[in-house]
Amino acid sequence: MTKARMFKILAAASIIPALTIGFAGPASADGNITWKNGVGNPSHTSGGAGLYLISNSAGGSVGVTNYRFGWHDVQNSDGTWNEVDSYGRCLTGYGNLAYTEDCNSGRDGTNAWQRWREIYTGSGFKLQNVQSGGFLDYSGNGGWGGVYVNGTDWNNDNQRWY
Repeated sequence: MTKARMFKILAAASIIPALTIGFAGPASADGNITWKNGVGNPSHTSGGAGLYLISNSAGGSVGVTNYRFGWHDVQNSDGTWNEVDSYGRCLTGYGNLAYTEDCNSGRDGTNAWQRWREIYTGSGFKLQNVQSGGFLDYSGNGGWGGVYVNGTDWNNDNQRWY
């Protein structure tokens, strides 16, 4: 193999991963993400800044805040996702409750209460709980307890996450 041909192969091999990273969206691959609610998102009619989904360090509660909070997206083989907080717990939907709990957050390690469908809306994602079929929703009440699972798909900014 000539040096010129070897150089072309190496150049192509280094460009392909860079293109993949450049086009990866927030919910397109396993990785670290933040979830920001659509209420008050500047790209929508209500104006403002939007609020980030957070979890409590002691476990249990989820809510929203002005500060970025890290989650890890883990895709399961069935196309659903585990939303794992920075403490290693999974976002869980049980009835209309949204909270975090201990889990095996690895691929295919969670149950249906801890799995979410990420449905792209064209301007964000709706997070639908696999077990209940409900959508992660923000009630408009800031802080803890303002996030819940809503059985009705309102398809509005309260149920849209970025």
